[in-house]
Amino acid sequence: MRNEELGRFFPHFARRGSFWTAPLAIAAVFWSAAWACAPARAADNKADKKGSQAAFQRGVRADQAGKRDEAIAAYTDALTADPENTAALRARARDYLDSGAADKALADIEKAIKTAPGEAASYAARGDYYLAANTPLRALQDYDTAIGLGLERSEIYNSRGKARYALGQYDKAIEEYAHAIKLRLDSAEPYKGRGMAHAALRQYYEAVEDFNLSLARQPGAEPVLVERALAYVGLTQYPRAIEDLTAALQLQPNDARALRVRGALDERMGDDPGALADYTRAIQVDPKDARLYLARGSVYTRMRKYQESLNDRDQAVKLEPQNPEAYVARGGSYHLLGDHDKGLLDRTIALTINPNYAPAWAARGNAYFLLGRYEEALADLKHAESIDASNQETEDLIVKTQAKIEENAKRQRAQEMERAADAAMVTPPSPTPGDAASPPDAPPAGAVSPPVEPAPKPAAPAPDSMPQPAHSNPAAAAAATAPHTTAPPPVTPAPPPPAAKPAPDTPAEDAALAYSRGRKLSEESKFAAAVNEFTKAVEFDPKFTLAFNARAYANIRLQRYQEALADLDQALKLNPYYANAYQNRAVARRALGDKAGADADMAKARNLLDRAK
Repeated sequence: MRNEELGRFFPHFARRGSFWTAPLAIAAVFWSAAWACAPARAADNKADKKGSQAAFQRGVRADQAGKRDEAIAAYTDALTADPENTAALRARARDYLDSGAADKALADIEKAIKTAPGEAASYAARGDYYLAANTPLRALQDYDTAIGLGLERSEIYNSRGKARYALGQYDKAIEEYAHAIKLRLDSAEPYKGRGMAHAALRQYYEAVEDFNLSLARQPGAEPVLVERALAYVGLTQYPRAIEDLTAALQLQPNDARALRVRGALDERMGDDPGALADYTRAIQVDPKDARLYLARGSVYTRMRKYQESLNDRDQAVKLEPQNPEAYVARGGSYHLLGDHDKGLLDRTIALTINPNYAPAWAARGNAYFLLGRYEEALADLKHAESIDASNQETEDLIVKTQAKIEENAKRQRAQEMERAADAAMVTPPSPTPGDAASPPDAPPAGAVSPPVEPAPKPAAPAPDSMPQPAHSNPAAAAAATAPHTTAPPPVTPAPPPPAAKPAPDTPAEDAALAYSRGRKLSEESKFAAAVNEFTKAVEFDPKFTLAFNARAYANIRLQRYQEALADLDQALKLNPYYANAYQNRAVARRALGDKAGADADMAKARNLLDRAK
């Protein structure tokens, strides 16, 4: 090493004529001798590029034969022969990643980048690693670097499409896939990806077309058949969807996802035995999927196999003890078997797990209603409505519950009047022989037995891109076994004294009754009379959101759009998450010429409804 070279690392070594001059002269002799031996040692450690390439090709052939372990061993031999074989590093990294050894994969990729910083393929490989690690933004950065270094290939744009899809950027994903298709027309994968992006945007016709193009390039691709089936579901073309799923299952009988989707379609088409068979097969394939037990439990419920339903839902709770849906469903099974205490407990547990889970509030409210505990039912149902104002069943049950509370209050007032009258009445003298017996008094007004409420039917599951497990309607579950109560028979009272008058109704009770009358009139298309009743309701309860929305709807039907708009503004001021009010306000705004406002309201309504699904 020359003096000036030492000076770059140790500046004081570079001084001429210094104390170090003589020792450096001696050191120069030593280093000269050392360098004289260096070529022989370098020859011993020279990379065997030919042997490395041969081992690399063995790895490629092993990968093609599906022998991953042999491929990894061959790539390791290649790297032993030549540690700077970046192709072998990338190939081994890919196999490590596929086998779940993510840390080893990243180490190989980082080494490849360090060895040859200008190779675009290494950045693309690291992008694939980050995409697999569910870090799509970081993956996009590496893909950008690879493209900047000149890697303009179909595969990298296809990977960018996957990253955009993972980020929910479906429009941009479609653009990336289109670029990949332009670069390579014969590749099936970009058509599949673009079809999935179209389906995510609910552009189902375009999705089906892309899946057809993908299958034309790769016939019998089982995953594409499943995706096309889901697009057919979006188009409500259920027979075609089932046909695709059946074809997919012939190719891959153990595809639990295809079995789950076909089971949901069987339910939709009323084929409970078929759904039961599909869910059972899916459970055999994937016994750890709680959704499958919830779905089969719903089928068992409709088949009146309540103990089997409870067993499945209990298994779902064991698999996912933090899933509130599982507790709500199991609570329904307990109610069906008559164990109402456990049913209520499960719904309460669901609320402790997720206090913002509207179905749990509605389910417990249903249970309280069917057990005759109307005040507790109303509190829970109101809470459910405050979280999800788009559920019409909850709204209807609120009205019924308020009517029950009013009915019980009136009955109680009538009984109190009877007791007061009995206490004030003077005992008349015993009748003398020959006196005519007095006719009995008529029963007090309002003392009528409540009608028996029919149990609502369970809703069929709505299949989607990842069909959710169907579960029984909480109201139906509790209704099947909850005993119906009837009012006690009316007691014939003595004539009340003139001073005794019934206590006035509370504003909330009067508001509920007026709203109920208005709904009935509206259903009979008597909209002017309905407006009057809804007006009474909001006068009694100025925060009665449902009444403002209902009066607005009636005014829309009467073409009184300005009045409707004022009511809807008030409804949304009281509840900014009321999807139906946004829909109605869109109609009113459009009628008044405010197209931009109408479009904004409809977009807001769609967003709220999507979130509620």
